[in-house]
Amino acid sequence: MVLLVLLNIQIFIIIPYSVHWGIIGKFILAIFYFVLLWSGLISVAKSRPNSVIIGFSILMSALLCLVIFFHGNWVRIVSDSFFAVYFSALAVIVLIRTFAQGPVTFYRIQGSIVVYLLISLIFALLYDSIFLSESQTAFKGLQTYDRDEFMYFSLATLTTLGYGDITPVNIPARSLSTLEGLIGQLYPAILIARLVSMELMSAKKK
Repeated sequence: MVLLVLLNIQIFIIIPYSVHWGIIGKFILAIFYFVLLWSGLISVAKSRPNSVIIGFSILMSALLCLVIFFHGNWVRIVSDSFFAVYFSALAVIVLIRTFAQGPVTFYRIQGSIVVYLLISLIFALLYDSIFLSESQTAFKGLQTYDRDEFMYFSLATLTTLGYGDITPVNIPARSLSTLEGLIGQLYPAILIARLVSMELMSAKKK
C-alpha cells in the first residue's frame, strides 16, 4: 500500500509540478525518489543482509545529491539508467509475488497496479536518457525539456492515448515507444486472464 501511494504521488504530483518550484522542487523530487527507492528496497530485501541495504542506500543518496547539485547531462543519464534498472528489478519481484500461487487478494491487485505504474516510470527515465544522449533531437513537440514531459509521454503511450503532441523521431525513441505501447496493450489482458484463472483455481480447491 505504501509503495502504491508513493508511486501515485511521485508520478502524478511531484514529477509534473516540481519543475516549476526551482531548487526546492529538485529537493522535493530527490526526497520522494529516495523514499520511493527505500520503501521498495525494504519491501523486497527483508531477507538480505543489512550491509546490502546500507550500501544501496548510500549509492542512492550519492546519485540523488548529484542530481540536485550538478546540472550536466551525464549526471541525469547515469541517474536515469540506475533508477530504470532498479525499478525494473523491483517490478519483476513484485510481479512474481503478484502471480504466485494462491487466492486473488487485494494485495495482489495492488501489486499489479504498482507494476503498471513502474513500467510508465521506467520508460519515462529511458526516454529522458535518449533525449539527453541524442543532443535533444529524439523527440518533437517538447515544451520544457524536463522529466515531466517524458512522464506525460510515457503515460500517454502506455495507455495508448496517442495525442500526438509529442512525437519520437529517431530509431531508439520510436522502438521504445512502440514497445511501451505493446506492453500497455498486453499487460492488462494478460493480467486479467491470469487473475481470473488464479481465482478459478482457488475456488476449485475450496
